[in-house]
Order: sequence, then C-alpha cells, then structure tokens
Amino acid sequence: MAIFGREILGNAVVDRTGAVMGSLVDLSFDLNTGLISELYVEVDASINASALPFEHTGSTVKIPGTAIARIAENIHLNV
Repeated sequence: MAIFGREILGNAVVDRTGAVMGSLVDLSFDLNTGLISELYVEVDASINASALPFEHTGSTVKIPGTAIARIAENIHLNV
C-alpha cells in the first residue's frame, strides 16, 4: 500500500519501547530509491533534544530513515 507524505505528517513518532518522542513535522526522500531518507520530528517538551543521539535544531531532531521500523497509525522507530 502506498503512503503519501502528507498522510503521515503530524503523526506521533514512538521509540522501540512505545514511548512517544514527538510528532512528524517533515520528511525527505532519496530521489533515486524513493525511500524515506530522514524524518524531522518535533520532540515533546518533556524531552531534551540534545540528549538524543540525533542531529537537532532547537526541539526538532533529524532521524535517519534507517531508524524506521514501521509506519502505521504511529511511526515506530527501531531505536
């Protein structure tokens, strides 16, 4: 089943334990493969973005596409 980027913007992003990290604000694709290359996640106010193992600008973290386990109602990460 195909998913369009606009369908998942705003969805919750959860870590491998099921804890909500924040919500998806943007994503980028590898134009050669069509795969998601990066997720841009606005982390919840209770999370310190600089404590996460990802690049960040303010409270937005850039998560590599390889960290995606699956996309359903939420976006599940394997980290």
